[in-house]
Amino acid sequence: MELEYIKWKNLQGISLENEELYVVVLPRLGGKIASLKYKKKDFEVAAQYGGEEYKIPGKDPVFSEYDASGLDDAFPNIVGACVTQGQRQWKYPDHGEVWSSAFQHEIVGEQIVLKFASRTLPYTYEKKISLKGSQVQIYYEIKNPGDIPFPCLWAFHGLVRYEEDMELIYGKEADSFENVLDSPELGKIGRRIPFRNQEYDFSRVPKRGSGTMVKYYADRKIHTGRCGYRYPSQGVECILEYDTKELPYLGVWITAGGFRGDYNCAMEPANGYYDDIRTAKENHSLYLLKKGKPLVFHMNIRLTEIKTGGQAWKTEVFQYGKKR
Repeated sequence: MELEYIKWKNLQGISLENEELYVVVLPRLGGKIASLKYKKKDFEVAAQYGGEEYKIPGKDPVFSEYDASGLDDAFPNIVGACVTQGQRQWKYPDHGEVWSSAFQHEIVGEQIVLKFASRTLPYTYEKKISLKGSQVQIYYEIKNPGDIPFPCLWAFHGLVRYEEDMELIYGKEADSFENVLDSPELGKIGRRIPFRNQEYDFSRVPKRGSGTMVKYYADRKIHTGRCGYRYPSQGVECILEYDTKELPYLGVWITAGGFRGDYNCAMEPANGYYDDIRTAKENHSLYLLKKGKPLVFHMNIRLTEIKTGGQAWKTEVFQYGKKR
């Protein structure tokens, strides 16, 4: 495997490359994976930013004013809020703090080590990125150095390429969903919809040009740490494999032009249900990061070739406890 420093648009990037994958990481933007290319098919999986230069986030950035591209992390929250714990009050930024922060970084052997210490919130954040065959392997360790338990949400904010014929793959427990964003397609926030229904196909993405924007969560814990995307016309499958002990919840975001005209989607394993500290507390799913008990977990992203032209898929798809 080869690692080297490169220029990616207007930022310094680090590329990782082996016989199967080419990956670009941007330390200045929270260790964002800006490119994830499956070389065998010359297929770019990461949602791409169309601008010539990345806008560098300033103080208290609003996520919607910046690029929505690549694969990064939402921590310690998604929806911005002021949070009180004990006698302390903290301001949690929009989509968390990690996505907009500059990380210290170094190449150690065959991996990139990225580190960040928040100046305003009580945590340190480390992730290590490496390649193994057709997998990107990401290891996380988040610590609270203080004495007060720190309420936090972590979600994988991995925006991937939209293709109209793409298919979504879920763990077998995802047989019903809760809508968390008002939309014509899914109705009001809080509405629960079974996977099998006559209104909306949860296995596919909305049509191009539909102006659709949806977000929903599997409405119970997931124990099958495996989800992802299939691109039939491209002959590529992308599978996320992760720790369900630490990340038992699964959100899904899709925009087919509905958000700023963007086209992307994301399977979002998370440790809370859902999106903001208050809601997670009400749903009895709020994680408290305690001193001496770091949050440690992994995320593997595996790319494989699949047969096209109506042939049977190589990879099993689990829904409702049965193979499809």
